[in-house]
Amino acid sequence: MSLRELFTLIRSDVELKQHWFLKRDSWFNRNVRVFAEPGTIAVIVYRFGHWTHEVKVPVVRQTLRLAYASAKSAVVLAFGIYIPSQMKVGRGFAIHNFTGIFLPRTTVGDNFIVFQGVTVGHLRGQGGRPPRIGSNVFLGAGAKVMGDIDIGNNVVVGANSLVMDSVPDNCTVVGVPARIISRDASWIQEKLEGKGEHW
Repeated sequence: MSLRELFTLIRSDVELKQHWFLKRDSWFNRNVRVFAEPGTIAVIVYRFGHWTHEVKVPVVRQTLRLAYASAKSAVVLAFGIYIPSQMKVGRGFAIHNFTGIFLPRTTVGDNFIVFQGVTVGHLRGQGGRPPRIGSNVFLGAGAKVMGDIDIGNNVVVGANSLVMDSVPDNCTVVGVPARIISRDASWIQEKLEGKGEHW
């Protein structure tokens, strides 16, 4: 991944946050304050860390990795957000609010939205395999997604839900354990395309 591609990904992350959360805010909030928000800082640090793995010159890579390690430690201590650089996330990654967020070394599609208190992780006895997550996925505050499962595209996980089974495309799940309450989550795509006003 080139430096240009890194900045393209960061721009897509910021644009998702602007569109999803700051659409009706002032110009200053949308274009300046957004970069001072803990969630944005955490995502930028993650993107930088992921990019450092691609640097070919060993001395430069190790220097950049040291800078990343310091920044990651600051994010964990100050904001309570843990994102490993080995995680693979597509275009559009937005964290709204902060603290108590733990994400694993897994694969995620495009347009990934995370609220505070979210944990995604593996279960003991499953070989340490964490969930795989599709595109256009929304994890509400306090949601827990655990185990060797697959979360499809256009999926909403409600606040404080516990997901331990795979979720198919276009579903909304809530509860402990989570159950499907809707098989029509098209509003996510509509909002991403600017056609809807859902929160």
